[in-house]
Amino acid sequence: MRVLQILGWDGVLPLLIALAPPVCKAIWPKLPLVVGALLVLAPPVAALIRAHIGWHQIARRCGGNAPWWRQVTMAIAIILLLIFEAAVGILTFGDRLPPAAWSIPIGVYAAYFAVISLTLWTPRDNEQ
Repeated sequence: MRVLQILGWDGVLPLLIALAPPVCKAIWPKLPLVVGALLVLAPPVAALIRAHIGWHQIARRCGGNAPWWRQVTMAIAIILLLIFEAAVGILTFGDRLPPAAWSIPIGVYAAYFAVISLTLWTPRDNEQ
């Protein structure tokens, strides 16, 4: 059950944010200001929201407080998300980039998911 919760929020939301550049490119291909604003503003706003919600998720799993090591791993996860979102934006709008370059955001996303799973893991997860 807890794995599904992590997968639901922490797995899907970053993918939805990462879809913003391709969607913008499809809807507004001739409006670089709109696309640029979205590429610049969406990742930090998503990171702030993620940090706020993430602290509450940690506190809920840890009896009302957020241990320092979980806060550090949450920060690492958020940095990985920012790298993931930047890589998707660069690859979406970059010219003549090899298709193999998409392995970078895929790898960063896998690292993010591993870190966030560690951050939110509790011993009770093994019992369910």
